[in-house]
Amino acid sequence: MTVRRQAPDGEPFNGFSPQALAFLTGLQAHNDTAWFEAHRADYDRFVLGPMRALAAEFGEWFEAEVDAGLDTRPVVGGAIGRLRRDTRFSSDKRPYKQSVWLVFRNRNAVMGNLGFYWDLSPSRYCYGMGFYSALPRVLRSIRERALDNPDRFRAAVAGLGTDLPFGIEGEPYRRSSMSGAPEDLARWLDRKNLYVQAGRPHDPTLSSRDLVALLWDAWERLVPLYWFLRG
Repeated sequence: MTVRRQAPDGEPFNGFSPQALAFLTGLQAHNDTAWFEAHRADYDRFVLGPMRALAAEFGEWFEAEVDAGLDTRPVVGGAIGRLRRDTRFSSDKRPYKQSVWLVFRNRNAVMGNLGFYWDLSPSRYCYGMGFYSALPRVLRSIRERALDNPDRFRAAVAGLGTDLPFGIEGEPYRRSSMSGAPEDLARWLDRKNLYVQAGRPHDPTLSSRDLVALLWDAWERLVPLYWFLRG
């Protein structure tokens, strides 16, 4: 593994404080611009600062050993998701999202919804890898490649054994798109979307560098599957 890069200000990630969780809880209860602006300093210090440090822990490794096409910039709009919602075409006019997240997303126009992610909400956090709203033709191509070379696909998921907390997510087809396919392949791929996720309630890991170790272990195990999905 490569030497891990520190955050831009030279400080490594050391966990999220109670003030970060208090901000998210407060935003959930008061989702309006006036409240956010009154607490912007808390967001910048207790949420955005640690998010930048956490993103910077992984950038060099992702670029050098996983995929140079991943967006690893530890900035909002790069690996850090935007808190402000786009409400132009939504009946829900609340201005802010209910969670904050990192996503190391593939820059390719077709594969732009594929990446590694971590999400923090007022009650829990989750992490994983996969697609956010995959294009149907992309999943069709993945199914075809898996059926053409099932052993390669099985090797890609072999590291995700039953001892790990990951679940296979994504809405399954009501009418199978993989009739006659091996059961293990269909369990993974007969879906309208696909991502692999684990989740935990707030715990001591969240407030320490143990979160870095947790994500290293999880994302390293997911790399072979990422490579298969990317093609």
